[in-house]
Amino acid sequence: MSIAPPPSDTLAAPAIAVAAAPLRILGTGACEAPLLATAEAWAEATGRQTDITVVNGGRAAALVRGGTPFDLVLNAAQTLDALIADGHLVATTRAEVGRVRVGIGLRSGAPVPDLSTPEALRDAILASRAISHSDPASGATTGLHMVAVLERLGVTQAMAGRILPYPRGIQAVEAVRDGLSDMALTQSSEITAVPGVTLVAPLPLSLALITTYAGAVAAGAADPGGAAALLAALRSPQGQDRFVAAGLERAT
Repeated sequence: MSIAPPPSDTLAAPAIAVAAAPLRILGTGACEAPLLATAEAWAEATGRQTDITVVNGGRAAALVRGGTPFDLVLNAAQTLDALIADGHLVATTRAEVGRVRVGIGLRSGAPVPDLSTPEALRDAILASRAISHSDPASGATTGLHMVAVLERLGVTQAMAGRILPYPRGIQAVEAVRDGLSDMALTQSSEITAVPGVTLVAPLPLSLALITTYAGAVAAGAADPGGAAALLAALRSPQGQDRFVAAGLERAT
């Protein structure tokens, strides 16, 4: 007796679920530590992996404008709002994630001079072998601010050859750690991220810069729902705790 073969559909290989592509995130150095920590916790909770690019604010904006695909973008609010206005990001998804002050970083254990006034900061800068900050030529938020501060303090010419610009603020802090610079002037959260360097003070109040950071879903996001979910995780109580631990203030 012959045995009829089973129906053809029972011979088909079982369907194999295709894992979702990693969520593509673009961030800046000021938010790097809490972004990485939150993305890791989110991946553990959801099983969704992330692909995170971190550059300075100006470079981040250039990547978006140049058409590099991302799902979620974090940047200084002013820069983010310009990207929204130009149609690169979805306005209705915009949400603040934290605020941060420009700080002063010295090598851990180094003597801490008076930094409480513009005049005291000027004297400390002039006494330094070199100072470091992010590169204003690339549009870095703190780099542009520090150029104006140094001009206001009247030290730009005197410090010629002793001002070290780096593509990212965290690299300016690492220069202090490595003995290439005596003082890093960048976002406080970038200073606290580097072991061996201590955040000793914010800029004096009259020279201060407080930057609000925000996120928004990219207009061409492959997974806008996933991007919105991760942005919500960054704004959750646990996410905000990570921002505070990194030296930022909570979002409003």
